[in-house]
Amino acid sequence: MKLHFILPLLAILFLFSCKKGDCEDAEKATFKDATGTDGCGMLIELSDGKLLEPQNLSEFDITAEDGNKIWVSYHLAESGGTICMVGDVVVIDCISER
Repeated sequence: MKLHFILPLLAILFLFSCKKGDCEDAEKATFKDATGTDGCGMLIELSDGKLLEPQNLSEFDITAEDGNKIWVSYHLAESGGTICMVGDVVVIDCISER
């Protein structure tokens, strides 16, 4: 009898556990360590291969290690270039582990 209540509850919990963290309109991404390249630091690689250079990564409490999978939402930075020049310079709006 209890099984009829437990299975639907587990199904609902599973569905909600697959959400995109707390970030709306987030994209799948991965951290990429480019500290060995002149002027580069930690980059964000989107699932389509596009690279992003985040300006404000230090403002977030997240482990930024090479290969860590994340959800990220961002917008293009209004100004400022970088020496790294491998991707768009962005301001992170939201970031969470996935």
